[in-house]
Amino acid sequence: MDRVLTDKGIALGVTGSVACYKAVDLASKLTQLGARVDVVMTPAAAKFVMPLAFRSITGRPVFVDMFDPESETAEQHVAIARRISGMVIAFSMMAATGPKW
Repeated sequence: MDRVLTDKGIALGVTGSVACYKAVDLASKLTQLGARVDVVMTPAAAKFVMPLAFRSITGRPVFVDMFDPESETAEQHVAIARRISGMVIAFSMMAATGPKW
């Protein structure tokens, strides 16, 4: 596989839904393409997929609570924005559009 994203920073936003496990696969594929993937999860997403899964795949810290004053990454949301080339938000269409029944 070509490493077309070598040294490109990608922020992967993951929201809570049963489908967020597919974001783990996406993080893996982006990493295999050479991207530096920073995963930002909602607390609800962290209930479906543990942040450790993303950390294991990307080799980078995972951000769940950007306002945690005890975290060494408490201000990383600004640093992430400065170092990325693009952002992907993995969300559930059901959550975005609501049920149609």
